[in-house]
This record gives sequence, structure tokens and C-alpha cells, in this order.
Amino acid sequence: MNIHNVLFATSEIAPPQPISRISDMTMRLPPAIKTLRRHIYVIVPGSPSLLDVIGNTTLCAEIKINGLASPVRLLEAKLPGSSVKLLLAVIPATAGPDDNNVYFAYFCQVVAIIARGETTLSWQPQLVHCNGWQTGLVPALLAQRDHAIATLFTIHNPDEQQCLSLEQMTHAGLPSSFATDTSILTEGQLCFTKAALRYADNISTTSPTYARELCASTHGDGCDSLLQQRQPNLSGILNGINYQQWNPAKDKLLARSYNSHTLDDKVLSKLALQRAFNLPPREQSCLIGIISDLNDDNSIELLLEILPALLQQELQIILLGKADMAYISQLRDICLNHSEKIAAHVRDDNRLAHMIIGGSDIYLSLSRFAPCASHTRMALRYGTVPVVNNCGALADSVIDTNEASLANDTASGFLLDLNDASSLLSTLICPISLYQQQPKAWKKIAVHGMQQDCSWRKTAKQYIDLYKKTIEMRGKSNDQV
Repeated sequence: MNIHNVLFATSEIAPPQPISRISDMTMRLPPAIKTLRRHIYVIVPGSPSLLDVIGNTTLCAEIKINGLASPVRLLEAKLPGSSVKLLLAVIPATAGPDDNNVYFAYFCQVVAIIARGETTLSWQPQLVHCNGWQTGLVPALLAQRDHAIATLFTIHNPDEQQCLSLEQMTHAGLPSSFATDTSILTEGQLCFTKAALRYADNISTTSPTYARELCASTHGDGCDSLLQQRQPNLSGILNGINYQQWNPAKDKLLARSYNSHTLDDKVLSKLALQRAFNLPPREQSCLIGIISDLNDDNSIELLLEILPALLQQELQIILLGKADMAYISQLRDICLNHSEKIAAHVRDDNRLAHMIIGGSDIYLSLSRFAPCASHTRMALRYGTVPVVNNCGALADSVIDTNEASLANDTASGFLLDLNDASSLLSTLICPISLYQQQPKAWKKIAVHGMQQDCSWRKTAKQYIDLYKKTIEMRGKSNDQV
């Protein structure tokens, strides 16, 4: 099946640097899909600040929306850094209650009108790819009448359960039937995410394992029953990483660039990293890097509990990330008492992040919640062996090291047991021991990780397959009517 036109609906883009999972996917996936010779258009609300960044635009349509005195202006430009066509929906200011949610209700109506071909645009999409709760009403709006437009909804943050009251629904000119559809209501209010889960033809998220976790009651965040009902239509596709920004062979933030054939040069970046954190440069010590917010979601309490025993090993630990106040003093004391073995910078820093990914021997992630695992996949690219919690995208990114995977040269990292501090310590000792005792085996694991395909091109191919499946499913549904 040929895919002619896809409309990629999103709430935000963030040139030049993505600042969220949605903006990262928006800036990377559509250009990757276009390089595979598929037509894709991105539509986003045209806020004044975004219009200032985009610059030159062309008016391509005006769309009348119920509840708005003046039409929505549809401007055309290019997605920054690519040749993908960008549509900006400039929605007039409104005076309704809680304008943010009403604003996105108007935006969803614009997307649905374009999808139905009710504009002066010269093209119509076969599929609308909706991203985040802000686009959640699009599948429900299209379902109000017979249509041939397929819909795919990608869950980025399931705990964002934004709703509209009856007053807001009326103000936004939404169909009155929404107010009586109990499957998409939360305490009598219209829930954007529930509307998408109920009416989208297919649903995706950012990892196969995370997709299964979402269907468990502890992860559904209020949408448990809908997610369980739609599980056959829920897919997980790993996000890619930007190979231009994250490439050890060309990374100017490293002391020495390297690739899988010159991996021994990585040690120069390791020594530079140790100096940057005021640790004594020790080539033989196993250097563990952590880039993470230091909080309960990332098991900082377990890490602090095992640190006294862990620091008895021949290793050094570097931490980078914001920390909860409850842990800062404890972390400071440990760093002061073990100044030759552990150091931390409690902030975000892109330069240091590159140095940690490129200079560490191990990248450690203790996250209990892992929709994307971007840093883990960057670590693979740089030959920094990931040692990660066995959950979500972390589990999907790493091939666990064991006798079988070592024998067939597929191992790329280690999966941890985070049940308690004791099990964490025992499973963490395994990769440290392998690093120290079997350097040749360790190098094989690092090289295999570097050879894994973590590109957005691979992600794009998987989404194109899902687009085809979704379009075919919508066609069969129409045939049965």
C-alpha cells in the first residue's frame, strides 16, 4: 500500500533543541519519514512566540470554527531544520474559562476539518497521527460521522488527564453527544486522553515493554479499563536518537573522537571526564556515569543505601542532574567523605552529559519509569555499556548479558533487579566484576552496543508499517458499514 499523505498533529515544536518527548518526536520523526519518500505534514498551534521563531510564513487557508468570531488562519512554513511542510493554526484569542484546554479543543477541530477535506487545501490526509493529550479529541471528532481517515494516537505522558467541563465544551462548540458518552468522561468532564484511547484506530507509545506496562493498573493513570480494552491495538515503538548530535566519531565535546574500530581511544575521554569532576584520573577504575534527576522515581534512595558497600569496589561514580532537596545534603556528605571515588554536579549540563556518555565505562539508570530511555540508547552508541532497570524502554534497548548472549555475541548491557537495595547491589556487582576481570568480553559487549541501530530512520520505518496497518484497518471498517 502506498501512503500518500500523513498529517502529524502535535502541540509543540522547539527549535533548535527539543525540550520534551513530544517536541523531540515532532522534530525527528517527520523528517525521517520524509527521507523514506513519504509525504508528511506537521500541524501545530501557531502561538505568537512560535511564529516569531519560524519567521516567514504563507497564508494557505482560513477555517471557520464554531464558537470563534473570526476564522482560524492556517499558515504554511517549513519545520525548522528540514524540508517537511509545517502548518501553523493561528487560533484567535478567546475569553472562555480555563482557556488552555478550550484552546486545544479548537485546535483539535481544526485538525479534524483538514482531515475531512473541508478546506481549500489541495490535499487530504489518509491518516492523522495525533501526539499527546492536546490532540486527543481529533479521533472522537472524526468518529462523529462516517469517514475514511485513519487515526493513530501516540501516548507520551499518560498521567496528563486534561478535561473540559460542560461549560467549556459548549464554549468550544463541541458536539453535545460528547457530554453523554461515559466512555470518555472523567467525573462528568470530557477527558482528552480517554477520547483518543476510545476512538483512535490504533494507539502507540514509545516502547513495547512500556506499552504492556501501561495496561497494568499501576501504570494506566485513570485510563486502565480503556487501555486494557484497546490492548490489541496498542503498539510500542522505540524512539530514535539524533545521530548528528550524538556521534562519538564526530563529537567535539569529547577529548578524543572514536568509533567501534578505535574504541581504545575512548580512554582519553574517560581521563578528561575524571578531571572535569575533580576525580583522580585512574584508567583502570571502572567509571560509572549517571545522568538523571536524583529523586525517588529514579531510585536515588536505593543508590544512597548501597553506596557505602559499592564504594569499596575499584570504581568511581559520577552523577549529573537535579536533585530533590531531601537527598542533596546526604549526597554532598558522601561526595566529601569519598572525594576520590564519587562526584556530582546537581544541575543539567549538555556539555557534561556528552562527556559522561562518551567517557564512562558504565551508564547506570535506576529509573522506575522509562518511556523513552534516550540516554541509554546514546550510551550504546558511544560504547558505554548500559546497566539499567528491567523496565519500559530500558528493557527494550538492552540485550542482557548472560552465558547465552555472551556465547552468541549479542549482549549489549545488563538488566538490574530493583526489588530492594540488596538485590540491586548483587546484580550491579556482576558488570563491575566483568569489566575488571574480562576486558576482552567487555569490549565485545561495548562494540555490539555501538553496532545497534538506534536511528530515527529505523523508528520511521516501523511507524510507516503501523501507518499502513492502520489505514488498511480503517478501510476494512468502512467496508463493513
